[in-house]
Amino acid sequence: MPPSADSASRDLIVAAAAELIRKHGYAAITVDDVRRAAGVSRATFYFYFRNKIHLLISTASSIMDDLFEIAGTRYPDKDEYSRIVLANMNYLSVWYRESAILGEFYALSLVDGEVREIYDQYRSQFEERITGRLERLLEQQRIPPCSPRLLAASLSAMVEFSAYRFFCLPDDPMAEGRTFTDLVETLSESWYRAVYGKTPGYQYDYSQHAPEVQKT
Repeated sequence: MPPSADSASRDLIVAAAAELIRKHGYAAITVDDVRRAAGVSRATFYFYFRNKIHLLISTASSIMDDLFEIAGTRYPDKDEYSRIVLANMNYLSVWYRESAILGEFYALSLVDGEVREIYDQYRSQFEERITGRLERLLEQQRIPPCSPRLLAASLSAMVEFSAYRFFCLPDDPMAEGRTFTDLVETLSESWYRAVYGKTPGYQYDYSQHAPEVQKT
């Protein structure tokens, strides 16, 4: 008789997988490690998940859903540049906390077709939202002429790949000796210049928000 189709066991498995990946890395854990940590049988595990990759997709997807909501927070009382800084801060903070999972999800999307399909769906959501905001700015004549869709894809890729390199590749020279604040500042200023065609015009106090995450 198959396990009950309630979501409690599935949630336990995903939570156990997330904790083990954070602690040991995706490559080092097995299905048996996860199901033992979750306190479920192999039958229950395979009732919900086809294999380890399917489990990673489910684990990463819950984080990507949260990431999409967090990065989309609006700050109507802030100026244009502050909104960019805060959006990047929130996005990169999730990448920092969940780098073991998001980094593996990103890396596997480059080589595994099933993972790539799911990852691309999330990427498209981010790009569509950025595109919509750029189109509104164009309509209001607040930014120079541009291709909103192409610019959105370029900005999204810039932040996404920078997060991967900074948090997931310990020997990457891009991150050597740099802090979380350095990353936020560089990406935010680059984003602002790309969209508005100018520099922010004042010195932003990045340290008021960002944890000083030093690369080692």
